[in-house]
Amino acid sequence: MTLYYSLVFLLLVAESAAFVVLILPFPHAWRRGVLRWVSRSTLVAKSQVALKFAFIFVLILFLDATNRTYSVQHDKNEPLDARTEAAHHAKKFYNQRNMYLTGFTLFLSLTYVLVVELLASEDNLEALKRQATNHSKEYVRATDAETQLKSEIEKLNKELDEEKKKTLDFETLKKQASNQGDEYNRLADRYNALEKPLQSGDDDKKSV
Repeated sequence: MTLYYSLVFLLLVAESAAFVVLILPFPHAWRRGVLRWVSRSTLVAKSQVALKFAFIFVLILFLDATNRTYSVQHDKNEPLDARTEAAHHAKKFYNQRNMYLTGFTLFLSLTYVLVVELLASEDNLEALKRQATNHSKEYVRATDAETQLKSEIEKLNKELDEEKKKTLDFETLKKQASNQGDEYNRLADRYNALEKPLQSGDDDKKSV
C-alpha cells in the first residue's frame, strides 16, 4: 500500500472512530458539550480547511481507482501464462481495494457531516423547546398577574363606589340638616313675631 493510501486508511479509521462516538447513546449533556466544542473550537475550524482538501484528494483517488478497476475488468488481452494471470488478478485486487477504501472514506465523511448537522439540529430543537416552555410559563405568569390586577382594580372600584355612596349620603344628610335648620329658624321667627303682640296687650292691661 502506497503512502497516500495509507493516509486514506488512517483517515478512514479516524472517521470510523468519530462516527461510533457520535452514534453511541451517550448522555445528552455530554454530547451537547462535544458538539459545542466542535462548533466553537478554533482548532476544529482550522482543520476543516485541511479536511476539505483531504476530501477532494480522496475523491480524486476514488475516481482513479474506479477507472483502473473498470479498465482491468474490461481488459480484452488474455493472460499468456500463470504469472501474467496472477499479476492481472493482483492488479485487479489492489484496484478494487483502493476503490472500496476511498469509497468508504468518502461515504463516512458525508455521513459524519450529516450526523453532526443532525445532532446540532436536535440541540437547536431542544433549545427552542426550552425557550417555548419558558415563554409559555412567562405567559401564564403574566396572565395570572393580569387577572390579579383586574381583580384589584375591581375591588378598588367597588371601594370607590362605596365611598362615593357614603359621600352622597353625607351630603344628603347635610342638606337635610341645613333645610331643617332653616325651617326651624323660620318657625322661630314666626313664633317670635306672634309673641310680640300678645306681650304688648298684656302690658297694656297691666297699666290700666
